[in-house]
Amino acid sequence: MLKIENLTVEYRRDIEILKNVSLLVPENMVTAVIGPNGAGKSTLVKTIAGLIRPKRGSITLDGVRIDGMSAEERVKHGISVVLQRRSVFPQMTVKENLMLGGWRIRGDKKALDDVLEDVLELFPDLKQRLALKAGSLSGGLQRMLEIARAMMSRPRFLLMDEPSAGLSPIMVRHVYRQIDILRKNNVTIFLVDQNIRQCIDAADHVYVLELGEIKGGGRKEEISESLNNLIKVWLYLEQS
Repeated sequence: MLKIENLTVEYRRDIEILKNVSLLVPENMVTAVIGPNGAGKSTLVKTIAGLIRPKRGSITLDGVRIDGMSAEERVKHGISVVLQRRSVFPQMTVKENLMLGGWRIRGDKKALDDVLEDVLELFPDLKQRLALKAGSLSGGLQRMLEIARAMMSRPRFLLMDEPSAGLSPIMVRHVYRQIDILRKNNVTIFLVDQNIRQCIDAADHVYVLELGEIKGGGRKEEISESLNNLIKVWLYLEQS
């Protein structure tokens, strides 16, 4: 289990982006965080991944503190991340991009080949395009490549920041179908996305983040019932 307790993150030493955030990410489930623009969702993902250092608080994985570890060390402990900004290497092939994701086992060719085979079974659209330059893929397929590359490290916890950003409605559905496939293959997913309804539908448990603070949480059915009221509050917050 991934456990976050009293996590506080500052911006420019005087503005708290996250304020005493506490939450649990159980294994083999999808845990989602929803909230308005500027709530601190992406900051939360980057902090868990080790890209941002918190001011205080703790992040533990099965009781072991990881908040003092580098991003690289966290990958070795089973945490991988797909960030919002596109990150494929456009002049490299799809296969070359994937192999970069397996850097942790790069010294063991058989293990790397086995992981690649397993990942391609989960991403058949990429299996047909291994020799293509990554930059020639559509935006949706580039996103799929980023997710597949993250899976090359065989993560226990996959962090996903705005996986549907900039995609057409068809590709959004495609990405969320892939998220469901990963969940059914026992990949634990921590998900934030502005596509609120899709995000909630994909999740087992949902937390609500507003102005850097956790304002509530529950099973997706519970959050779905109050979603319209939440959106009205967020629209007010964004306009005020």
